[in-house]
Amino acid sequence: MRFLNVLVSAFLLASLLAPSVKAQDGVMNSIALAAYPQGAPIAVEPLDNSDQNLVLQRDFERALADQGIETKAGASLVLTFETRDEIGAWSTIDRRHILSFESQGGRGGGENAKARVNAFDSNTGGLLNRGNSGTRIATPSQYRIDAFLEDRASGKRYWQGWTIGNLAAGDGLTLSRKMVPLLVENIGETVRQRSFELY
Repeated sequence: MRFLNVLVSAFLLASLLAPSVKAQDGVMNSIALAAYPQGAPIAVEPLDNSDQNLVLQRDFERALADQGIETKAGASLVLTFETRDEIGAWSTIDRRHILSFESQGGRGGGENAKARVNAFDSNTGGLLNRGNSGTRIATPSQYRIDAFLEDRASGKRYWQGWTIGNLAAGDGLTLSRKMVPLLVENIGETVRQRSFELY
């Protein structure tokens, strides 16, 4: 009995000390390549002037201002960014089958004839249930932002960072806009596989 009490106590203590696990919606990485001139104004320029990227450009400028960094068009220090998306994969679950026939052998193929009644199937459904037929997400759609801090004249790169977020709700632009402040907060820092939540 005493051994059982010790075992239960050890289990409870381990469960209390274990770190809580949170859902991971995205991952951020960045590399500080060299110290950049702090206090210098930064120009924000998208590599693609799409409508979405122009919205993100304003978000970058706002996030930089929130960090106390001046933004100025044409500044020698330039933060360029690009966005990419990878559409997820879907798989379909088979339709409901109630009756199936199989025959082999003979001229008409009737020597080894079989008929099967599918009474119940959790996935596809059967005579007694509908099942889960339809479409399910195999891999979620992902949206990525790559950002680079460089000297315009020399092309020297001071920092680069990237975020990848899984689209679980909403749309790609909303997801990308949520990742911008995270990138700006870590300019000049090296970050390895930092997970973050978006929802």
